[in-house]
Amino acid sequence: MDRTLKDLSKQQQDFFNTVYIQLNTYQKAAELLNVDNKTISQLNISLEHIWRPITKVRDKWKLKEIGGNFWDFYNWYLTAEKKCHYCGITEEDLNELHKIGINNKRITRGRTLEIDRKIADEKYSKIENLTYSCYWCNNAKTDTFSEEEFKIIGKAIGIVWNQRLGK
Repeated sequence: MDRTLKDLSKQQQDFFNTVYIQLNTYQKAAELLNVDNKTISQLNISLEHIWRPITKVRDKWKLKEIGGNFWDFYNWYLTAEKKCHYCGITEEDLNELHKIGINNKRITRGRTLEIDRKIADEKYSKIENLTYSCYWCNNAKTDTFSEEEFKIIGKAIGIVWNQRLGK
């Protein structure tokens, strides 16, 4: 669990997990914690600096239907190396490529790294199977190539990115 969360009281931790991880309503949280709505409101306000950034990670966890405990995923998310597993590009380099005019027809993808499965058949059920991938590698790998096969292709993509970045 996040260091900031460990510093919270038991009631604050329970509220946070009930509302922001399990996605229960404030009413349900009040019942589970045996407190009134005013206390729930105060807990929510006092924890805003914590729940806002964590809910972004939680949303990725929910969207990808990643198995297991949220906190295991959260820890992976915070500690995994932030570069494409295949071509090696970082988010900083992706931003530079966009500044110099990378041609990307899909405006909503390509600016950040995506969560990919090393072994496509295993879905997103195991943390060990997760990695970061850039849009282009993730899109090209599909479910056709194995992790090792795509690392070969990814090296070539990485060479092109580095040439465009003048590295």
